[in-house]
Amino acid sequence: MIIKAINLDFYGTLVDWLHIWIDVSEKIVKENNLKIAPKEFALEWRKIQRKLFEDKEYIKYKECTTSALNILCQKYQIKNGNYDKILFSKWKEIEPFPEVPDVLKKLKEKYKLAICSNSSRDLYDICAAKLPIKFDDVIISDETGVNKPHLKMYQYAIKALGFPIQNILHIASSQMDVRGATNADLTVCWINRNNEKRLPETPKPRFEIYNLKKLIEIL
Repeated sequence: MIIKAINLDFYGTLVDWLHIWIDVSEKIVKENNLKIAPKEFALEWRKIQRKLFEDKEYIKYKECTTSALNILCQKYQIKNGNYDKILFSKWKEIEPFPEVPDVLKKLKEKYKLAICSNSSRDLYDICAAKLPIKFDDVIISDETGVNKPHLKMYQYAIKALGFPIQNILHIASSQMDVRGATNADLTVCWINRNNEKRLPETPKPRFEIYNLKKLIEIL
């Protein structure tokens, strides 16, 4: 396997989204006296968001995030007190994972790099401005009109990179993305930062790492 290009997931792979979702979830939990830990609420919110992405080929990123929260609020019988808008306002607090800047600079020396992300452009740009490189291609769901894990999203990325599929490595941070990229016949590396147990419906990726530094060793 000769890798010439790397197709990277964004949230969870390069930048750490979780803490702002936990911060907003803590506000929700406190204001509504819920008997659930903020992190659990945040992860449930994110899980519902991913389910919506899987169920529908395209839904705008912010709309999907709000819909997921509304479903969760309905479950806990509370109102969405503009908590989604609070979350989006905190996007500027998202930072790259500590090892990411150095790893990206090293990868950029040898490989063509693309981003393939479910996101709106404005939210992506806020985070991308904190990274030290310019990507060769950026494939954003709100611009393609299709979300991961649906096949067309990966096909857009493969076409943009311009290499045979066997020369492209896809980096996924979620099991949803592992499934989607595998279904697109991409070679997959799962960056499993939270040491999740692989679900029965998730195919085994070619590689599994816990920190982006390990990607350098693999390549």
